[in-house]
Amino acid sequence: MKAIQSTGKVNALFLLMRPSQWVKNIILFLPVFFAQEMADLDRLQNVAILFAGFCMLTSGVYVFNDLMDAKEDRLHPAKQFRPIAARKVSPAEAIAFMFLLYGISALCFSLLHISSGLIWSLAGGYILLNLAYTLFLKQVQIIDAMIVACGFIIRLEAGAAAGEIELSHWLIIMTFILSLFLAFAKRRDDLRNFMETGQISRKNITGYTIDYLNVILSFLSSIIAVTYILYTLSPEVTARSSEYLYVTVPFVLAGIMRYLQIILVEKSNCNPTDILLQDRTLQLTVAGWFIVFALLIY
Repeated sequence: MKAIQSTGKVNALFLLMRPSQWVKNIILFLPVFFAQEMADLDRLQNVAILFAGFCMLTSGVYVFNDLMDAKEDRLHPAKQFRPIAARKVSPAEAIAFMFLLYGISALCFSLLHISSGLIWSLAGGYILLNLAYTLFLKQVQIIDAMIVACGFIIRLEAGAAAGEIELSHWLIIMTFILSLFLAFAKRRDDLRNFMETGQISRKNITGYTIDYLNVILSFLSSIIAVTYILYTLSPEVTARSSEYLYVTVPFVLAGIMRYLQIILVEKSNCNPTDILLQDRTLQLTVAGWFIVFALLIY
């Protein structure tokens, strides 16, 4: 019986880490990829170590978020099954586990083969930003989505620092706008759930309307498409990579349209990670873009 309980606790702690969300940390590799340095094993090893550290770091942030939101999560049709909300992990256990994850993350950062002062600053900034977000900024409409997008920019900066890459302004802009798009799509999903069930999973969701969020998504998706097209035609980009980058534009447009179809027509769960891991069409689109883009720049 004790063995079964122990196994159940381990499984609960593993789920508390939200390993499916680690896919978001792949963004750490983007600076090295776009800089055409993927063949440099030293840079790649550094970013791989950083990836492991950030997976533990972000898991620690998710633990704190779940700890603070447990009461509200119990009212959500899907979030009620999270370990803390379902009372499979106690608050004390969650706090101890959070600091353990932060400790493992710090160990990973200490193994980096570069002067990691900037990495430590970015990691600390990421934790502070998310603490502020969880405690009060998530209740402020628009700002809450901006904070989520800033979290991805911090990851991007960390990946550039670990790979000793100068970050392109194009990459920063596209990452920020795409992150905003995904954040507002998630808020639309929360609002739709509230309208269908009457259960509020996010306190500030009543400050939005479906029509407003549809306009925002249309606005941001248009900016993403235009920005990417300008990026592929930019002289500074084509000079160091390929003049044929524009052939990847259809993949980006197809990806945006498919995502909009999922959230507006099929009205499926709008969690970006879940969609990417489950939707075969979107997976093929992303894979197609990656293969063609890599062939062109490498």
